Amino acid sequence: MKIAIIGAGITGLTAGYRLTSQKHQVTIFEKNDFAGGLASGFKQKNWDWSLEFFYHHLFTTDQNAIKLINELGLGDQLKFSRPKTSIYYEDKISRFDSPASILFSPLLNYPQKIRTGLATIFLKVYPDWHSLEKITAVKFLPKLYGRKAYQILWKPLIKAKFGSFSDQISAAWFWARIKKRSFQLGYLDGGFQVLIDKLEEKIKENGGKIYLNQEIARINDLNHNNKYDQIVLTVPTSIFSPKTKLPPMLGALNMILVLKEKFLIDNTYWLNINDPGYPFVSVVEQTNFIDPKYYGGNHILYVGGYYPANHRFFKMTKEEIFKEFLPFLKKINPDYNFKLKIENFKLSSNKYAQPITPTNYSRIIPPHQTSIPNVYLANMQQIYPWDRGINYAVELGEKIAKFIE
Repeated sequence: MKIAIIGAGITGLTAGYRLTSQKHQVTIFEKNDFAGGLASGFKQKNWDWSLEFFYHHLFTTDQNAIKLINELGLGDQLKFSRPKTSIYYEDKISRFDSPASILFSPLLNYPQKIRTGLATIFLKVYPDWHSLEKITAVKFLPKLYGRKAYQILWKPLIKAKFGSFSDQISAAWFWARIKKRSFQLGYLDGGFQVLIDKLEEKIKENGGKIYLNQEIARINDLNHNNKYDQIVLTVPTSIFSPKTKLPPMLGALNMILVLKEKFLIDNTYWLNINDPGYPFVSVVEQTNFIDPKYYGGNHILYVGGYYPANHRFFKMTKEEIFKEFLPFLKKINPDYNFKLKIENFKLSSNKYAQPITPTNYSRIIPPHQTSIPNVYLANMQQIYPWDRGINYAVELGEKIAKFIE
């Protein structure tokens, strides 16, 4: 068959790889001048490795991505380690990534610590997310964890991530986050751009074509005279169908700071911001996970969050956003002199990054088969209850390839 795929993110590339491997004639169209979508990366002149525009890692449970990486001959480049995850609450950084760190946490008393541990174990082993999607996370979690632990640990994160939609989010979404998390995190030597480059290479070896800087505004323009037997759209549902009843997606925005010295001096990789009033939800120091030597000795800091597509941040320059973030970064590390220690900074943004999944979301997930014959939809709004990420983008690409065959 002749198949067109709109979008060269991980889902589109995975589908293209599978379909070209089955001898189908595949053409992929990508509106940007690069492939890879949210997982794509860039490299500065003095760096050996590329860096993702948006922070990424794998969990040990991400078997779809791990299998694909091994199949492509990249398995030796996938390394797992156990970086440090902490929360920032009441102007203090507290480690919170293991039973031991919970046990010694000053944030909770002993009964609250025990309950927190048992609640997390329950979510890890509980098999039925369907029963949880009928209740919101903000109602379910205080009952499960207790009000104090919920107020400190989970309420700030849900509020910061989903904003005005936080009261609607299904408990099944939270279950999925806990269910698939692992202590160890994985990263590819060279960055995830290595995976993207390999998928592009394999697609072309199999006879497929990838066209960058090619935005497809209308399906009719693409499929004039029925040029393609099948068309796969990996775009957000609202772009394909503006009248969709799905909640809008949230955008993601990251400030990438290239620094001369470490910022999170306690070696935290991932810092969740649980204090109210901060304009960002997380601070991620890539080089507390990956050795700075791969980035020319620089220290890499991501600072960002999730925002509605009409948020003022998406209209601001990187200088304006940095100026707004800076006072809050100084609260986290008052001794850090950005004027002396920053080399450069970069802004990454995407208005379609995070699906919003209210209660009973499974009833409104759009099907892969659209109302247009031989036109299929595959996007992050269809991976529920799982949260977005490389693994589920790979799984979705595999699924849509099988679906249309």
